[in-house]
Amino acid sequence: MNEVASIDYGPVRRRFPWVGLVNTGEQDLSARYREIMAEARRDREIVEAIDNIRRSA
Repeated sequence: MNEVASIDYGPVRRRFPWVGLVNTGEQDLSARYREIMAEARRDREIVEAIDNIRRSA
């Protein structure tokens, strides 16, 4: 898995004071991504369970 480097915003904010003042929605997007991945995992498990039932019948 890729590691995300931590950013020290102190020097960046000193040079560009407006950095970090805008809501990019990044947290919302990452939360939605996790929800989508959880739903996909659940759906895969359901399909696999149905396939197993069909094979055993």
